Amino acid sequence: MISINKYKTWIFDCDGVILDSNGIKTEAFYEVALPYGKDNAAALVKYHKEYGGMSRFRKFDYFFKDILKMKVFDNEFARALEKYGSLVSKKMIGCPESQGLRSFLGLIPEKIRKIVVSGGMENELRDIFAKRGLSVYFNDIYGSPDAKEVILKREQKAGMIASPSIFIGDTQYDHECAQKIGADFIFMSGYTEFDGWKHYCDVKNVIVVQDLTYLKARLDGGKNS
Repeated sequence: MISINKYKTWIFDCDGVILDSNGIKTEAFYEVALPYGKDNAAALVKYHKEYGGMSRFRKFDYFFKDILKMKVFDNEFARALEKYGSLVSKKMIGCPESQGLRSFLGLIPEKIRKIVVSGGMENELRDIFAKRGLSVYFNDIYGSPDAKEVILKREQKAGMIASPSIFIGDTQYDHECAQKIGADFIFMSGYTEFDGWKHYCDVKNVIVVQDLTYLKARLDGGKNS
């Protein structure tokens, strides 16, 4: 069983944990890369899925530098980021929330910090969460251009992530980031695009839940402990 009150900080990824938005991101990467050819667009999508949770900055840098073998691509990089951001922002306003999201968040007492740490752009996330009425559930919302591990270490050092803490994510990268700050971790499988998650979670002995409704059922007594 899992106790909510055991933790002083609950950390949530966004895509695949708070919102069912992984598919939106994948489609956007493909659309932005498509003018450079279908094979190149498919290669970017493959990289995106393999390194789920990492920022668009790293992924587009890889696309231009390693897939397209371009040495100078500042203008193309800026245009790709702008187009990707526009595509993603519009669609994330209306995409479904993960099953059981608000019910679960409502169980966490106000005294316990709840934060979002995402690979998405911080300003976009804050705007999307405000428009969806989700901001009220969280103390802070963090995102790129800083990488997740940078955000987590920074906020932990500043005392904004108090221990013990727990991170709910849907990628290998999320788990690795949680380990870097000594946080417990729960893998949410219902919306993930990480193909090897079952083997990874078995090998690493990671707790797995399908969605937040399933996690709620695993709390002490199925309720706040």
